[in-house]
Amino acid sequence: MTQREQDMAANREIPKRFYQSTAAAFESGDPKDVPRRGSARPQRRRLMTIHPWTRPFAAWRILVAIFVGLFALPFGSALGQGAGVQIDEPQIPEDVDVFELNLEQTRALSRSLNFKVVGQSYLKGPWLTAKGKAKGTGVGLNSVYVHDGIAYVSGYSDPPAFFGNLIVDVHDPKDMKVLGFVPCEPGARCTYQRVNINRHILVTGASPGMPNAIDANPIQPRGGRSHARAGFSFTDVSNPKRPKPLGFFLTTMGGATHDFAIDDNFVYACASMPESKKPGVAHQEVVIIDYRDPKNPKLAGRLHLPGQHVGEEPGVRDRLNPDGTPQKVWCQQITIHKNRLYVGWRDAGLGVVDVTDPSKPRLVGQLDYVPPFNGGAMGAAHSAEPVVVDPNEHPDLVVLTDESFDCPPGIGRIVDVSDLKSPDVKAGVRDANLQIISSYRIPHVSDVFNFDKGKFECLRSPGDAGLDPEHQGGQQSVHYPWFDHRSPSLFYQTWYDQGLRVWDISNPFLPREVGYYLPPKYASFGYVDRQTREVFQDPDTDLIYVTDGNGGGLTVLEWTGPIQKNPPIPGAR
Repeated sequence: MTQREQDMAANREIPKRFYQSTAAAFESGDPKDVPRRGSARPQRRRLMTIHPWTRPFAAWRILVAIFVGLFALPFGSALGQGAGVQIDEPQIPEDVDVFELNLEQTRALSRSLNFKVVGQSYLKGPWLTAKGKAKGTGVGLNSVYVHDGIAYVSGYSDPPAFFGNLIVDVHDPKDMKVLGFVPCEPGARCTYQRVNINRHILVTGASPGMPNAIDANPIQPRGGRSHARAGFSFTDVSNPKRPKPLGFFLTTMGGATHDFAIDDNFVYACASMPESKKPGVAHQEVVIIDYRDPKNPKLAGRLHLPGQHVGEEPGVRDRLNPDGTPQKVWCQQITIHKNRLYVGWRDAGLGVVDVTDPSKPRLVGQLDYVPPFNGGAMGAAHSAEPVVVDPNEHPDLVVLTDESFDCPPGIGRIVDVSDLKSPDVKAGVRDANLQIISSYRIPHVSDVFNFDKGKFECLRSPGDAGLDPEHQGGQQSVHYPWFDHRSPSLFYQTWYDQGLRVWDISNPFLPREVGYYLPPKYASFGYVDRQTREVFQDPDTDLIYVTDGNGGGLTVLEWTGPIQKNPPIPGAR
């Protein structure tokens, strides 16, 4: 190696070694025990050639770079503005079964910043399917809700290890105990549930038309596949050990349902109906169900977009992606606040629906950003979470996430919806102007662009062979957000293979990642990724509950990081 090559190699290593050791020290004070964020994918940097006569100047430049680097590193709580860090993957020894870890092993094989792991359970039991038992996994979970020391968790059926809902005593997170089991409808999966704590009613969605449902649920409907019911079941859980079925609302035979919200009287759901185009999973609309009598629930109202029903043409903005593929326009997830629904409507974007009169839901605002963005194979908008500063007022901001396993994968956005308060908008003079004001992302999975090939490049794994595209390289999409009840500026964001990420949006133009939890990789059934799905904070204990879809069960965390006192500063100004 020539002197010039040696100098260039040394110059490349100085900032790399410095960042690795310093970042690790900031996390725990002991670099030996901490994942080094500096091991992230190397960034392109302009190399400095050091000639003998320039060595004094080169040394001075290096010292300046180190000094500047000190202030660029995370002295404070925030790791980056709009960008999540790359975390070293916990390496699990070959002789360790990831589905048999105790709490200490779970802590040792996870990575975290500003979190304490206080409990974890695989919730294994006779409710596992034969395939789940054979693989030795725990339950795969999706939704979680906790009240008064009781958790209600719904199963996730991909992989197909569990079809049902569990009621769990979580008073002691180190010793969680299953109290009751509510199976899914025959032939359906039931990945979403909500609990009316005032009336002790568990509401569960049944969806035979979704993947890994009718073909995977070991309990099949009497009369065959054509008798598989889609809809919503209502269960009395006043005695958690003896749940009792109350009633069922049928949306359509063999159809699909998705996420939903409830109040004391109504369910506001995403579901396909008899008029929906096929397949039902791709054309779900807003369906409002009156369950004041849970033994006899009734249809209260509906709202769909043009093109979702048989015989309709979609609107001009809802036809094709920029890449020429058909858009996916279907209701995915609903949040309710102050008589308004905030709907993730896939390639139709964010929809804001007024339900002051549940029988006449009205679309009062929409942000449709596909195109210019491509929605991908599943469509774009997934979750829309209002930033509630005053419970008695409508929000000015919404956290909006895209669930996409395409390349590049889905990211999160901060949307200003304050224009909905304009007198002109309220009077119907003009439409509301909703605006994306920032995004948050994990650059090493979201923003790797190959300029030579002119396209984005995404993670790949040696274990990808034989996997469907959704699972190749692991599912790297953003998923489901949940706000800390103590601050409208702090929220927890599940991110599939990238674990749980925590964001401070006190300045909504500059979201900052302030913590993370990367659990052990509960990979199963040949998949190469972890599947961190949903998150919930118990307002009574402040504990945070995180579900894993691959069989990792339920994890309980304590947030030990800073809690922003101030609400977000205004977006529109």
